Amino acid sequence: MRPARDAAGKGKKNRGMGRAIRRTTWIGLTLGLLVPLIAAAEPTEFSFKDYEVPPLAFNGPWDSTVTFSISNQIRGEFINWWKPPPTSSARDNRDNFLGNRFKFGVGVAKGPVQVFAQFQHTLLDGLPSGGPGPGGLYFANTSDTFQQASILRNGWAHIRGWDTLDGFSIMGGRIPYSDGMQAIAEVDNPALRFLLGNRIQERLIGNFEYTMVGRSFDGGKIQYENENINVTVAGFMPTYGGFEIDANEEITDIHVIGASLNLPDSDWLPRSVGRLFYYHYNDSRDIVVLDNRPLPVREASVGKSLDINTIGGNFVHVEEFGPGRGDALFWGVYQFGDWQQLDHSAWAWTAEFGYQFPEFYGKPWLRAGITRGSGDSDPNDGDHDSFFQMLPTCRLYARTPFYNMMNNQDVFLQGYLFPHPTLSIMVAGHWLRANESADLAYFGSGATSDTFFGFGGMPTHGCNEGAYLLDVALTWKPNRNVKFYGYYGHGFGQGIVNANFTTRNLDYSYIEMVVSF
Repeated sequence: MRPARDAAGKGKKNRGMGRAIRRTTWIGLTLGLLVPLIAAAEPTEFSFKDYEVPPLAFNGPWDSTVTFSISNQIRGEFINWWKPPPTSSARDNRDNFLGNRFKFGVGVAKGPVQVFAQFQHTLLDGLPSGGPGPGGLYFANTSDTFQQASILRNGWAHIRGWDTLDGFSIMGGRIPYSDGMQAIAEVDNPALRFLLGNRIQERLIGNFEYTMVGRSFDGGKIQYENENINVTVAGFMPTYGGFEIDANEEITDIHVIGASLNLPDSDWLPRSVGRLFYYHYNDSRDIVVLDNRPLPVREASVGKSLDINTIGGNFVHVEEFGPGRGDALFWGVYQFGDWQQLDHSAWAWTAEFGYQFPEFYGKPWLRAGITRGSGDSDPNDGDHDSFFQMLPTCRLYARTPFYNMMNNQDVFLQGYLFPHPTLSIMVAGHWLRANESADLAYFGSGATSDTFFGFGGMPTHGCNEGAYLLDVALTWKPNRNVKFYGYYGHGFGQGIVNANFTTRNLDYSYIEMVVSF
């Protein structure tokens, strides 16, 4: 049963109050983001770290340790998307809305055993009643402009540190899973940790934390690790979530198993991280999948499953030379299997290079790269050649989320600046195009429920050029308990966008604050 929503007849008074609350929240968040710029310009002896709250850990019964975790995330999103044509049912391209997510968790640890349960409550207010942007995706999953729901976000047991099985661990229940981060605990190099967290993780499977709901996984994983190697085997079903606010249920018709061999930064592989991995993805939901075949053909294929194997690897290296340090990053996959009755064969890869000047003011870090994902050149040949991204968190790589890695080429330049230990600034430019003009221009981050396939797509109308994107992000973390984040992206529509929308410019921004203990 869905939680209670606001009734249609609450009237103008409540709508006006909602607008006032959202306006006040956005003003407060904006002012919060101005503080670090002032602090960076005029340093003082004052430090927010003096007001940190330590971890909420206490001695429990029977020599156990009890830990509480509490966080609240509040975000205002401002959207001026490309405007659909008058014939479209999703015409509300301009909107702004407010989201709030509260989490409360309790963990108990004794010896090698740790258990953890986490409650999450999400509230969304002021959603558009349909539209092409992120707000419209929440509404498409649950047709209300005001939404709220409570879920069990995590509930797992973790056993590690056995005397007789040193290095082994097992975890099961409702768990988080972040593809590419299995060996992060063994990586000490700060540059490597940054690249893993910002340019490797969750390209294929992730917790979708960008949305105000997120995603969890019901299943488990077994790991073996030492200072030189990490081996992880996992199997699970994703939960509802992402843009679907009622996320307690699991998607029982999607099953994922995977294994990875991870080589963390070590004496014999210094300043480097490597990984080989395999995933098997099976989706037997009775829904219409999205690809470049005509709709009647796809409707006739309902009931036939997706059965996809993905093999791949990545390598990241950081090297000191000249006045700073350079980095190189490679990631690639090949897919094979069945796309319903079609033979599936696809690929994707990325290559990135960067150089940082740690001794210069702001420690500037310049990076450039290219990401490519295959597309399908013929909808009628019995093959499916579009790369399938499974269950990723695409917003890590598409900060204005109108694209992903499927049938896409992303050539980018990116710069980071760290003018203060608590402050980071990111600026980037992207040139986006479809690899195959006979395919769709895809977007999305995977299944959100039993009824939503999870990916959308725009017809290319024979075009390859998608858009140019310029974006900037600011993160201020004055201490371990508080973080402010602001983002702005501007899209310049090209051939594909111009064939589907009546305007060429897109603006997307949001401001958020996270308080955690």
